[in-house]
Amino acid sequence: MADLMLSTPLRVKPHGSDTIREVATLQDASEILIDWPHAKRGPFYQAARGKVESALENDESAAQAQAQEAFTALCEHAGLLVR
Repeated sequence: MADLMLSTPLRVKPHGSDTIREVATLQDASEILIDWPHAKRGPFYQAARGKVESALENDESAAQAQAQEAFTALCEHAGLLVR
């Protein structure tokens, strides 16, 4: 699995954590998604997870951009983005 850099790193505060994590790669995003609470894995989560995993398996810049966009939207929707 490649360690693909995001075009713009994100800072997120994962559910139930006091720690702010920098998400600089799609692998970092995947790790956040793996730790996502099961009770909060709705359609936004499913879409973001699918796009991130697809981009990790696929070396296309369009897939990577879509994955970052979906992950960012999920974190924003969940109130996890730190500005």
